[in-house]
Amino acid sequence: MILVMNLEGTGESGKSTFIKQMRIIHGNGYSDEDKRAHIRLVYQNIFMAIQAMIRAMDTLNIPYGDQSSDLQDKANVVRAIDYENVTSFEEPYVSYIEDLWSDSGIQECYDRRREYQLTDSAKYYLSDLRRLAASDYLPTEQDILRVRVPTTGIIEYPFDLEQIIFRKDRFRMVDVGGQRSERRKWIHCFENVTSIMFLVALSEYDQVLVECDNEVSFLKLH
Repeated sequence: MILVMNLEGTGESGKSTFIKQMRIIHGNGYSDEDKRAHIRLVYQNIFMAIQAMIRAMDTLNIPYGDQSSDLQDKANVVRAIDYENVTSFEEPYVSYIEDLWSDSGIQECYDRRREYQLTDSAKYYLSDLRRLAASDYLPTEQDILRVRVPTTGIIEYPFDLEQIIFRKDRFRMVDVGGQRSERRKWIHCFENVTSIMFLVALSEYDQVLVECDNEVSFLKLH
């Protein structure tokens, strides 16, 4: 018998993170090769987070604590990077982002993160830049759990139930993209489904939904 569980929920509700936890606890975990494949994703998350705050500084009219042109120049350099193409994390970007993160204005911006969209992992990564920038860096399981990568399409993960609940049935967990453009695909995932788990991020009840400008609507499904 094949048991199928669908994971549903909006983007960033924790569907992929839940599956990562299942993989670590009940699956084969992550090999060193798997971990190395996540290095660029960690670096992309760092740039994505600091760029979101740099943009929010302008939107929320928050001044930098350091009013020198030097810090603004650093912000402009970091902001100009296409984070989706980032594959390494080297100087001067490490120092630039470190200086930005330590600025009192950026910290105020971080405290107001409910007013714009910022990944939950921002503080985790930005507070540990030197470890992440080390030449021999290999992501930990915690680093991998916190990586934000939007799911597109429909992805299936098989698990061995015999190791979990001592049943020989085959078990598949299906992760479907949660962004609005992906939700139309949900209807194709309900055939022969054994169960459905709908995930909601409790931390997002008052956060702005990036799909709807100026609208606090993570609680709404469109």
